[in-house]
Amino acid sequence: MLPDDLPVDPDQLLTWHTECWQCGEDTPVVWPRHDHLDTPIGDVLANYDTPVERVYSNTLEKEVWGNVCQHCDSYQGNHYIRREAIEIDPPVVECPNCGEKHEWRPDEGLGGAFGQGWVSCPEYGDVPVGDPRED
Repeated sequence: MLPDDLPVDPDQLLTWHTECWQCGEDTPVVWPRHDHLDTPIGDVLANYDTPVERVYSNTLEKEVWGNVCQHCDSYQGNHYIRREAIEIDPPVVECPNCGEKHEWRPDEGLGGAFGQGWVSCPEYGDVPVGDPRED
């Protein structure tokens, strides 16, 4: 899905298809593995054959770099695409209790809005850990 002449290491990008919230069709999306799309990388990706464009976010009330549906041009929402990216490629973080590395997942409730998440430690169970991408 990514063009060959992209000046970004393709290993640093996740690509997959998601169901468009507007039209229900499968559409390709791209997300930086260890970053956010609404950064200079969005500007780079938008200049190549990718689904990334400058779009207006109603939530943030400003323009952002985001994925758009290839069928209906609807903005796919960075919050939702970022959550899918975490499910596809979860960060691995050190457990504050046992010191081993475990996959991190975001809090599904209110804590998720504040960067809270969890690691599932075989020894201690679910352990709260802040979002490792916010360091």
